[in-house]
Amino acid sequence: MTKDAAPSAAGRPRLSGAPTGSPRQDIIREATALFVAKGYAETTMSEIARSAGLRQSSLYYWFARKEHILQALLEENRSSLALAASLEGRSGPAAPRLYAVLHADAMQLCSAPLDFYEFERVARSQPQNFGAFFDDYAALHGLTASIVRQGVESGEFQAVESEDAATAALGLNEGLQRHYRQPLPGLRSYSAEQVSGLSADTTLARLLAAPGKLAAVRAEAADLTAGWNPSAES
Repeated sequence: MTKDAAPSAAGRPRLSGAPTGSPRQDIIREATALFVAKGYAETTMSEIARSAGLRQSSLYYWFARKEHILQALLEENRSSLALAASLEGRSGPAAPRLYAVLHADAMQLCSAPLDFYEFERVARSQPQNFGAFFDDYAALHGLTASIVRQGVESGEFQAVESEDAATAALGLNEGLQRHYRQPLPGLRSYSAEQVSGLSADTTLARLLAAPGKLAAVRAEAADLTAGWNPSAES
């Protein structure tokens, strides 16, 4: 029986015998690196197994086909989109909803198996396999812009162009996740949580008509996402 979703069992041992965390996540990470280096079509299941330190039979325990690994990779990059879709149409202040989306997006970018810019590069070079990446990004951008627009209309935010504000906010997330992964020499390094807070704080401080409310917005955003489970959203 194959296990395309994470099973409760611990999985098969690695060839190296060294525990390195979740075999499923290791497979996704190593497969992603191979997709980038060689191309999706040219990467074989045996190469993925070898790179992840697994026997090929063990790889099939987690993923029956290479397409399932690709699907899992794309799904892992949709959690902030699911949250944005959940919050965009919700009643109540726009500011904490926007903060929650931006914070979740930055956390997702930092925890993804691949740097956002590398993922974008491979999606551009292999649109036949990774075209959903751009569809998802456009959807996230549209939902983010809609929440900004609601905040402008309610008077919570300054009068800004919502599309531009969404572009800037998501771009800040992308730049900071790169700094999280590869901090420049001489500059402070940040945890994923610190990067996410810094990004959301910076955007909301710029947008809020009353910047003094940022701390309250941050707390309300935490309440909005407490116990949130992306898999529960459809």
